[in-house]
Amino acid sequence: RIYVEVPMRKSHILLVIGLITVFFAAGLLLFPQLRGGGEKTSGYALARVPTRPPVPVVTAMVTSEPFTEKLEALGTTKANESVVVTPTVEERVVAILVDDGEFVNKGQVLVKLDDSEAQYLLAEARAALKEQQQQFERMRRLAKTNATSRSQLDEEKGLLDIAVAKVSLLEARLQDYTLRAPFSGILGIRQISTGAVVDTDTVITTLDDTTTIKLDFTVPEAYLGVLKNGMSVSARSLAYPDRRFNGMVTAISSRVDPETRTLTIRAKIPNPDRLLRPGMLLTVDLVKNRSQSLIIPEEAVIQEKDKKFALVVTPDNTVEKKEIVTGRRNPGKLEVISGLNAGQQVIVQGLTRVRPGSSVNVVEAGEAGRRSG
Repeated sequence: RIYVEVPMRKSHILLVIGLITVFFAAGLLLFPQLRGGGEKTSGYALARVPTRPPVPVVTAMVTSEPFTEKLEALGTTKANESVVVTPTVEERVVAILVDDGEFVNKGQVLVKLDDSEAQYLLAEARAALKEQQQQFERMRRLAKTNATSRSQLDEEKGLLDIAVAKVSLLEARLQDYTLRAPFSGILGIRQISTGAVVDTDTVITTLDDTTTIKLDFTVPEAYLGVLKNGMSVSARSLAYPDRRFNGMVTAISSRVDPETRTLTIRAKIPNPDRLLRPGMLLTVDLVKNRSQSLIIPEEAVIQEKDKKFALVVTPDNTVEKKEIVTGRRNPGKLEVISGLNAGQQVIVQGLTRVRPGSSVNVVEAGEAGRRSG
């Protein structure tokens, strides 16, 4: 009987040891705190589970500011007043009294022509006038005593009037031998020298009044409904890249070009420093409209099919996705019609790394207007 029972007890012992080993191994896998001898608590184990850090982002504040809608065009400058100085008589130049590029005042003498013949003719006419005046006085005294007829007195009066008119004519012609500035301005480069014989086809120089510059440019006829005198313009030149020249519209063409479907606009720009000159090409910004609007940077907008969204950072630094409706656009800026409020912060950098509900760390914040220039 003893011989049969002993082997059965050994198999039971081996089975129990195997079960204990299995349970112990499972306990080590399921309860990591047991690996350290059991002195670690379950709270310590949960604390070791890694958590996701806040995502760094850059934001811009939604601002309410004047939104300026502009139309860009190319324009050509013209002097406010401009003339080509030419003589009205054919004669020899005896004196040039100005230099190239000189500023002259209205009425200042520019060039004198030889007027000796004109002076002689005028002296002759004045002598004839004096003689005729004396003859008329004699006839008038005789008429008082009835020593001469009334018709003879009227004849002498007519001759006197003719002599007076001839003197006035020669005095006027004498002015043609002295060329004066018709207005104040800057002279161009003269084309003649002293001693040259000039006529009505000879260009002596040019004169430009550039204290104010006229700027002509064309715009599409589609904008005819918003164009009006007094609209503001801002112009830029490659010659002065850091300078803007401001003016206003003073004239709108009465006709639309049937070939280009455009119309010509004229603006005037003050030019006290005389930096602008006739013939320059300027880029013109015509201010179409100004209104108070909500503004965000363009990079804050997420386009999904036919809808637009912006990611807003809430006061507890989490992300909230807002559907928005945008309006007009300026370079770098968008007008927000609905979906946002002034003062909210929208994400402009880090959009692809966050999702609604994500925790974020704002590393840089600014205003929409300043970020977009």
